[in-house]
Amino acid sequence: MPQSRTLYGGLDGHKDSIAVASVARDHGAEVISLGPIGTRHADIDQLTRKLHATAKRLVFVDEAGPCGYWLSRYLSKKGYDCWVVAPSRIPKKPGDRVKTDRRDAMP
Repeated sequence: MPQSRTLYGGLDGHKDSIAVASVARDHGAEVISLGPIGTRHADIDQLTRKLHATAKRLVFVDEAGPCGYWLSRYLSKKGYDCWVVAPSRIPKKPGDRVKTDRRDAMP
């Protein structure tokens, strides 16, 4: 797989897990669901190392929610760009009302 310059990681955090998906900035790139990870700092560090193997620059998008902003603060402290977005501002297709963590994590 050729190395992309920028990779976007979508995060949907919960109390005991974080659903993760990624997509390269390249035109027509496919969104890949990476599944859930744990909420420990070691789990997040492992994820960033894995994603750095496929891209030079990582940008994370975190859905705002009741679990707070600890994840975006942690990633920002590590030197990554992390955007926090309101769930109501995430575009959805008409008629797509099924709510799943996997879909929420898709950037």
